[in-house]
This record gives sequence, structure tokens and C-alpha cells, in this order.
Amino acid sequence: MDPDCCASPACADNMYCRASPDPAEILLRKQPPSTTASFFEKMKFLVEENSVQMEASKNTFNER
Repeated sequence: MDPDCCASPACADNMYCRASPDPAEILLRKQPPSTTASFFEKMKFLVEENSVQMEASKNTFNER
């Protein structure tokens, strides 16, 4: 999370130096959820693998 360190090769691969992708880009890659989809189904793209949230696991969220 230190911009000076993240600019150096020694820190560039650190997970804290990777920025999360733009949610709009992720949504454009996916099939849109149905109009009757639950709130969780509409928002789960935020916590899926290789998505916006980098440190959360999808399993930690309750679908209800």
C-alpha cells in the first residue's frame, strides 16, 4: 500500500500493490443476471475469484 515501494521491482508482485479491477470491466465480461435474480446473485461478481474484492472469500458471504 506504499506507492513508493510498489513502484520498485522488489514490491511490485506484493498483493498490496495490485489494484483491484474496475467493477464495470468485470460486469462487461459476464452474462447479466436475470431481472428476477436475488441481490446476492446480482452482486456476487464483487467477491468471485479474480474480481473486485481481492481479500474476501465468496464462502464468507451468506446468500440470503
